[in-house]
Amino acid sequence: TERDAIRQLIGKKAEKLCWIFCMVDRWTVDQTVFAWTDGDASGDDREYTFFSRPELGRFPIHLSKSEWIDFIELTLADWLEQVEGAAETPSSRFLWNEGEAWSYRRTAYHQMANILSRERGERLSSIVHKTVAAVYEREGESTRHLVQMRTPPMNDAAKEANSALRSAGYQVPTNF
Repeated sequence: TERDAIRQLIGKKAEKLCWIFCMVDRWTVDQTVFAWTDGDASGDDREYTFFSRPELGRFPIHLSKSEWIDFIELTLADWLEQVEGAAETPSSRFLWNEGEAWSYRRTAYHQMANILSRERGERLSSIVHKTVAAVYEREGESTRHLVQMRTPPMNDAAKEANSALRSAGYQVPTNF
């Protein structure tokens, strides 16, 4: 692992966010996003837990509220920057036809904007919704009704890990 070298280069906080971004099962991120309520905006002592991707062991990843909000902001910004380009071509890895990248985690990204407008209101209250709207208004009409809630397994190890989770009673879809 090169975590120490990366930490030296970009700092401890940024390295942790990058590491989580590479390791995390995005469905577990979205579960925390959908569980958030306006009442959560008042306290700073809450801890959030994601899990790593199944093929990496599904170990817990704990974040403070501040780290969670930073991660939500990074995740939303990353997707808004790349969605239009991702939609230009089909992706067998993500099971998208041309234009369908817009559907990927659509509802989670919109909820992330809601969270950021409240939790980072001093900086993002008005701009985050305008930015999301400006990006998504470029989506074609033919895909606006689609929603892909989960990331499909990206490799054979992920497929096998999801199968093992299903056999243990976890609700992991087979149709992504």
